[in-house]
Amino acid sequence: MNISASLRSTLLILGTALLVQACATTGTADAPAAPADDPIHLHALVRQTAPAPDWPALRQAMNEATRSTPGITIGTADAQGFRIEIPVSDGFTSGSTAIRPPLAAALDAIAPLLAAEPGVAVKVVGHTDSQGSEMVNLRLSIERAEAVAAHLAERGIAFERLSADGRGEADPLTSNATEEGRARNRRVELLLREMH
Repeated sequence: MNISASLRSTLLILGTALLVQACATTGTADAPAAPADDPIHLHALVRQTAPAPDWPALRQAMNEATRSTPGITIGTADAQGFRIEIPVSDGFTSGSTAIRPPLAAALDAIAPLLAAEPGVAVKVVGHTDSQGSEMVNLRLSIERAEAVAAHLAERGIAFERLSADGRGEADPLTSNATEEGRARNRRVELLLREMH
């Protein structure tokens, strides 16, 4: 059977239109549409909105979880979230990004609480003292923040909730003139904010 080019083109357009209509149909008499709250039939790219975090309750839980871990400072909770400051003087070997046991223990105390809060985004910010080159310190602070974010991801916190950045020696808490001051300035901060 010889079909003309124009008839073939018309049949192709009609077939495509029928296919698009069939795909767009949400239900029929034989197969009704899935309820809007049926998670199995929702599109894979549609993400359910996580409930808004209860910042004061999460802050209190963090205080309790880190009570036996020295040096951790948990900031005041407000409507946007709060900050957790973790000293890393003994958390990394000098010049390294490998996490040592004291820092791992602090992160492991925090991770389960963060994993249970899908509405919380975690920005990890690394800080160094002023010893050495400013550029080397900046790079090291970023790499250390990335190592902390990877550690948290391995403990159940979704990658899309994590970000990492470094400030190097740019934001000291105190003077770098003494060893005590330098030790205080070497830290990792976790900035907890609501996911958007």
